[in-house]
Amino acid sequence: MKLLSIKTIRAVFLLLISVASLSVKAQSDPTGQSAVTRTFAITNATVVQAPGKEIKEATVVIKNGLIEAVGTNLTIPNNAQVIDGKGMYVYSAFIDGLAYTGSKRPENVARPNNLFSPDPPNDYAGITPENSVLAQIDISSSTIGNMRKEGFAISHTVPYGRMLPGSGALILLGDKSHADEIMLMNDVSMFTQFAGAPGAYPGNVLGIMAKWRNLYRNAENNKKHYDAYTENPSGIERPERDRVTEAFFPVVTKQRPVVFDVAGVLEVQRAMSLQKDLGFKLIVGNVQQAWDIAPMLKNNGTGVFLSLDMPDMPKEAKGKDLEAMTEETKQLEARKMEFWKKYASQAAVLSAAGVKFGFSSLDATGNKIKANLMTMIENGLNESDALAALTINAASLLGIDKIAGTVEKGKTANLMVSNAPFFTKDAQIRYMFVDGDKYDLEIKEKKEAGKGNASEGSAAGAAAVVGSWTYSFETPQGETTGKMIIKNEGGTLTGSMTSGDGSGDVDMQDVTFVNGVLTFSISRDGGGQSIELVISGTVTGKTYNAEVTVSAFNFSTPLTATKDDGQ
Repeated sequence: MKLLSIKTIRAVFLLLISVASLSVKAQSDPTGQSAVTRTFAITNATVVQAPGKEIKEATVVIKNGLIEAVGTNLTIPNNAQVIDGKGMYVYSAFIDGLAYTGSKRPENVARPNNLFSPDPPNDYAGITPENSVLAQIDISSSTIGNMRKEGFAISHTVPYGRMLPGSGALILLGDKSHADEIMLMNDVSMFTQFAGAPGAYPGNVLGIMAKWRNLYRNAENNKKHYDAYTENPSGIERPERDRVTEAFFPVVTKQRPVVFDVAGVLEVQRAMSLQKDLGFKLIVGNVQQAWDIAPMLKNNGTGVFLSLDMPDMPKEAKGKDLEAMTEETKQLEARKMEFWKKYASQAAVLSAAGVKFGFSSLDATGNKIKANLMTMIENGLNESDALAALTINAASLLGIDKIAGTVEKGKTANLMVSNAPFFTKDAQIRYMFVDGDKYDLEIKEKKEAGKGNASEGSAAGAAAVVGSWTYSFETPQGETTGKMIIKNEGGTLTGSMTSGDGSGDVDMQDVTFVNGVLTFSISRDGGGQSIELVISGTVTGKTYNAEVTVSAFNFSTPLTATKDDGQ
């Protein structure tokens, strides 16, 4: 699922990322300093209040960050900015159940001298549950705006780290000047994962589980001591203060859930085993392989956030490629396809089993989320269940269903407005409302690729670019080369691009060839940032001279390509 190698992308944009600071301002104020109004009325729209419940030709009134009214024949405030929603659809904005959105990875902890002791320093061992993600929040992070563009207004953001990085928070995905302004709720979860410390204890899964039990049992005992001392300290030894132990107190009393990052089925089962032994409230997140344990999840009442990541569908071999395969290779390819189908249909399987689940973007690429959701729907997930997972289910699992998850009077004005039913292929988001602030999003015109003037818009004109090309461009690490494959499929140009290091190919988007100019774009997520590269240049015979442009960073670099022999 790579575009070019991550190493290459980082090399090209290392300097840019270190100095760039992107900011998209809300509202219509060109200075971005203040909102013209915080009162809005979206009229004549189809309002999807909740999965399976919608109102036609309805109005939504927003005032002071709240939904003031929803329905028909409403009185619109005189100071409201009126948005004609004819042909548009209003939804509750999405909620990300587990993410690093807005969080900045800290520097690695220095290797301690006493690394091989039974108890290395907690910060190196990754045992820092007393920490809060608030310390890692970077309000200038482009991940905030990128996820908002995908329809999300709230993120359960957790800190980077190892075994116990710290507590997660619910943040609002708006553009603000201080982290406090986007903080909806802090310390809402204890985030944990089976990630050991390199060369130290606990360094493996068994060690982490043993350490977890030890920390929890100590917290249970110490909580009793703390409570007794607080009630009547006379005659009781003063308890020692320990930040790690105290961080477990809300978990021991079931006031705060434990959220495990567990992608594989064995990790999910291990987390559930710990919960069964210790009794804490459990949510499993970033889940990628749960189709075989759906009944277990249902029976245990375990909260689930499925990963929004989706592996590439294996390509079916045909013709000569299929004939050249050995029987063993054919069986291997069949198993790959079987796994992919199970992966793509697991949301439908969990839904059918009655498991309440939301979604997590922890390992997902932002600009692939809509496509991945559509793949799940194509593989059996009901659209209403998909919407529930993105809204009301996520709100319920995170304990915010009284203020979020549906379009109802009195709830926070977190709304997504699309130009068509969201779960249709060409639907695009026109407006986002986050905590009552409006964000205008650009509707991209659908391009008819390959159609330009009379000569080059035809199949004959497109033949100049169809085929295999070898490209190269310079990075700080030297020259990078790879292949571009361009096809003409029924008059529409499509293509893919791959690097020479064996990375997987990635589809070109919006491929056009007009008046001798070949233009397309490619996207990837680099270090939590969704980066769009636009490549455009002139084709002369078998030579392509182009520029790779990253508009977000106001940067470009030349790219050259030569059409392969025989093409």
